[in-house]
Amino acid sequence: MKDHNCLFCKIVAGEEASEKIWENDEFLCIKNKYPAAPIHVLVMPKAHIRKQEVISGLQNGKFWGKMMSAVFSVVAQLGLDKTVPAGRQAGYKLVNNGAGYNHFEHEHFHVLGGSKTEPGGTT
Repeated sequence: MKDHNCLFCKIVAGEEASEKIWENDEFLCIKNKYPAAPIHVLVMPKAHIRKQEVISGLQNGKFWGKMMSAVFSVVAQLGLDKTVPAGRQAGYKLVNNGAGYNHFEHEHFHVLGGSKTEPGGTT
């Protein structure tokens, strides 16, 4: 399913520019256009799945398992799960915004890393 007014759906369809990092049949990962850390990517389903659908249970129970599998594939590809060269910190922060902090209805996660200080501030 696609929402023709959704920026993320346009990115998935190739109608909006983005820098693709990783993808499989169901998910896409792109660089964040306005990074809050040296590594800041977005992982999203290719289908237009609204946050409200996953929160309310309208999506089947397999969604979160597939989403987290995609996230961990991206983390591994970026090397955030390993020891990294001097000057970069291993590890990552996984962020999922909701309610007033959410700018897009299309479900997605932020993966931030590559900084000696906690990316995006201490939580």
